[in-house]
Amino acid sequence: MKAVLEKVLSGEALEETEGRAIFGAMMDGEVSPTVMAAFLAAMRTRGETPQELAALARVMMDRAVRISPRRFPLVDTCGTGGDGQATVNVSTLAALVVAGAGVAVAKHGNRSVSSKCGSADVLEDLGLDITLIPQRVARSIEEVGFGFLFAPLFHPSMAHAAPVRKELGVRTIFNMLGPMVNPASVDHQVVGVPTVAGAYIMAHAFQMLGKKKVLVIHGLEGLDEVSPQEETLVLEVTPQGIVEETVSPKTFGFPFVPLDEIKVSGREEAVERARAILENRRDPARYVVIMEAGMAIYCAGQARTPLQGVDRAQGALESGRALAVLERAIEFSRGAAVEV
Repeated sequence: MKAVLEKVLSGEALEETEGRAIFGAMMDGEVSPTVMAAFLAAMRTRGETPQELAALARVMMDRAVRISPRRFPLVDTCGTGGDGQATVNVSTLAALVVAGAGVAVAKHGNRSVSSKCGSADVLEDLGLDITLIPQRVARSIEEVGFGFLFAPLFHPSMAHAAPVRKELGVRTIFNMLGPMVNPASVDHQVVGVPTVAGAYIMAHAFQMLGKKKVLVIHGLEGLDEVSPQEETLVLEVTPQGIVEETVSPKTFGFPFVPLDEIKVSGREEAVERARAILENRRDPARYVVIMEAGMAIYCAGQARTPLQGVDRAQGALESGRALAVLERAIEFSRGAAVEV
């Protein structure tokens, strides 16, 4: 372990065998919290490589509890977190809108680590039982079109790293790995990254993992979401290559919204605004949610262009279908809890 740590501190990239060995040891509880914290901090300072991310993603998936819901295509929307902007839970709400548009979603997420309110927190406070066993989550995806994969239940080996992540309280390689290790093995994803460099690293790592299509997005003011007020970098990743473009609210006919207007002060406000958006009240963050959902619909091959995807997403939100998905998912989760 010391040799690997020295290598990272010196700025060298890890070989795949080294990465798999150290990360496997961390997942298996064979690395002390102090050494783990030092390793994570060193990786953050040096910067992760696509090869390291892909290798570590494979290690986590080897240890994950997997499910195979019978719904195709299957999508996930998530950000890596760590942008420090404390915005509304855009990707979580976008996931519900996507499901409302008829595209099945396996939403992989966790409680807050570096944000005001994580996806698990907001869904729990909206009434969803986030602790369903994996088989019931798969059934929810099949029957409702939406299921929440609470990371600790699907990645039990992460228990060794969770206290260290919480103590550090900053973005680490785990933030980048989270979107890459969805236990439902989704092949279509929209993933937000808070830095340009990180977006390119993630894009190349996803390509190494052989995903059918992933849209890696970066709001150019430092967001791991679609930008409400500036351009958003979009990297469209397929096995054939990576295509780069930029979009903005204007691309979709939406107004520019100041970033401060989509920020929240804490968990309570995040939940209230999530409810307002799903009820189609005129919250300024709704435009960002619709844009991200539309891009996910396009990514899943259910729209020919992102603009067509946005049109479908807007219809799903304004018609109440996104809210109906949440209500059915809540009802299913409570019924499942009683059955279990």
